Amino acid sequence: MDVLLVGNVGYFTKETILEAFPGDTVVVCGSSHENERDGSIRWVNQPIMSEEFRMLFATYGFERVVFMSHFITKDSKGLGEIENLRTVFSMTQKSQIRQFIYVTSDEALLDATNSASIIFDSAENLCNYYSSSYNIDVRVIYTPHLINATYKDDYFSKIFARLDRSERVEVKALEGEIASFLSVPDLALFLKRLCENWELDEKNSLGYGVTKIYLRSGARTTYGEIHKEILRYYPGAKISFIKSGIKGRMIYGEDKARNEYGWFAKVDACQHFGEYIEEYRQSFCEKPTLRERIRQKLRLNSRFMMVLELVLGTLLVEIYNRYSGGSVQFRMIDVRLLFVVLMSSIYGTSVGVITAFIEIASLNYAYFRQGTNAQLLFYDPGNWIPFILLMVAAAVCGYAKQKTVEDIGFVREENKVIKSQNVFISELYKEAMEYKNQYKQDLIGSRDGFGRIFDVVKKLSTTVPEEIFAESIPVMEDVLDNNSIAIYTINDKNARFARLSVSSGQISKSINKSLSLDDNREVLEIVKEKDIWFNSDIKEGHPTYVSGIRSEGELLVLILIYRVNYHQMGTYYMNLIRILTGLMENFLLKAWDYQKAVAEETYVEGTAITRWDHFKQQLEIQKEMAANKLTSYRLFRIMREDRSLSELDEMFQSKIRNNDILGLGDDGNIYLLASQVDESSQDIVLRRFRNMGLICDIVENVA
Repeated sequence: MDVLLVGNVGYFTKETILEAFPGDTVVVCGSSHENERDGSIRWVNQPIMSEEFRMLFATYGFERVVFMSHFITKDSKGLGEIENLRTVFSMTQKSQIRQFIYVTSDEALLDATNSASIIFDSAENLCNYYSSSYNIDVRVIYTPHLINATYKDDYFSKIFARLDRSERVEVKALEGEIASFLSVPDLALFLKRLCENWELDEKNSLGYGVTKIYLRSGARTTYGEIHKEILRYYPGAKISFIKSGIKGRMIYGEDKARNEYGWFAKVDACQHFGEYIEEYRQSFCEKPTLRERIRQKLRLNSRFMMVLELVLGTLLVEIYNRYSGGSVQFRMIDVRLLFVVLMSSIYGTSVGVITAFIEIASLNYAYFRQGTNAQLLFYDPGNWIPFILLMVAAAVCGYAKQKTVEDIGFVREENKVIKSQNVFISELYKEAMEYKNQYKQDLIGSRDGFGRIFDVVKKLSTTVPEEIFAESIPVMEDVLDNNSIAIYTINDKNARFARLSVSSGQISKSINKSLSLDDNREVLEIVKEKDIWFNSDIKEGHPTYVSGIRSEGELLVLILIYRVNYHQMGTYYMNLIRILTGLMENFLLKAWDYQKAVAEETYVEGTAITRWDHFKQQLEIQKEMAANKLTSYRLFRIMREDRSLSELDEMFQSKIRNNDILGLGDDGNIYLLASQVDESSQDIVLRRFRNMGLICDIVENVA
């Protein structure tokens, strides 16, 4: 399965990704890691709003999206959270991805109204909207804040960075308050169990909806204990604890994480906080070597070198003017002007202007030494020309320098972006070609390939009709990509109702056990003509497609497909239904013919009561279908007492349905295998038999 991990993904490392999604191809899209590929994991440094992010969905066949909220980082502002979530949902919907996991902070569970709660509510509304509108199965995971020392944007990593700069730090918590953080390995373990048991939650009958799951940290370490540990490594740390402005209490729901997934936090994430600090220092606090420090201090364009060159250059100009016999009017070359031009051309306008003012002061001093006073210097415009030329030279040369630097920087940045895009597109093209070759090799095993048809034929090729029904639902769900399929049987041409035989587990509780044939005459007429009925008028309460299996012009089986996506409303999808119906019809008719041929071996002579071997086989089939949530059944034991088999057979002829099975047990009693009977209807069946004067009860197995 291809998984997209997007959002605040910096907490995940290669190890935790492999733990959370074993055997999956994972694309990690975020700004915390450079473009890189490591085995089945691909890191992509692209913002969600970029065109490159959209290209990911066209390249990969994602089947699951995991969005990590920025709120899982303590005190995160979550800027752009809603817009990013909406964009990812939009891409998910367009790519027809059905599984979406949204991991956010349990601060959303506070019963308080503030700016953060508005964002949390908006995110939840987005999840509800896309789930209900586009049939996306959304799991919202509320988790305590995460902690990871190797992530630079982690809450404590940012605190340590400020302490390294000797800054004061304020912690919005009291020293006695529990530091509720969750370790990333614990979260990875839960994600693994969630993905492995995705269909575990049955809250929504059609499998689509928003399921909320709450994780608890099990933390015991206080902020005061963390403070003491920090002081061991930062003795001069200035940390003050202030009460958080957030008021309220957490309101958790059912503990599904423990009850359904068997998950709980194994470690207190802050218990060994010293190890966390050491891990942070190893990741971000490596001291540069002596050579690197010297090179950093003396690099050519540093401020230190600029000041040094300005001072030394000014001294050399003054020395040259004093000892070269020069005067105020230079006869051959103006060294002051040359120095201004050089400094402006090297360091830009600001340094050039400073140099020009220094040389103007030097020129004024030269004038005064020759006897020119300030009044004469000011009132003679001819004396202004050198000053003006120095400033003009500084401005022009500085502008030329800055423009050149900006042009070069722009070209370099553009070149960097183009190179990055080229590398990104090249990698996507390479992986797209790999996927193409893989799909080409696997075409024979695809849903529409010949290998897939062979697999369907192999599963349906049996002489037991009930086994064909048991296999048909999983096969049709897989080929048709639909989980709302029901199969009804019509056992008598004069019957008024079609009886439910099997159905998809996600709709078993929402559909009727019997289907009135009189109310669906229009549908049946179309199906009898060897065609498929399509609910083009969108009649409420009706399925989208109805197909049928016929024998000698009579309908025996109805195949109903209730809910389909928009792209499944077309000729291609109807042809798939025709193919599957035809295959099922071929094998069912042969199986029924075979059962008629071996009826003597199946039934007790002169009765409709099956022999033990056949009844046991039918019971095992029903058990398997019930385990796969395709049907429901109850096994009734009827005490034979002194009645003969013929007498019992006559009693039951008008009291049971055609798809119920009577069998003779090894203990001599009669057993009734009643299909599509559950807790709500079993008492009705029991009451009917007891009113007949029979002693009966419900059992799990035949004695």
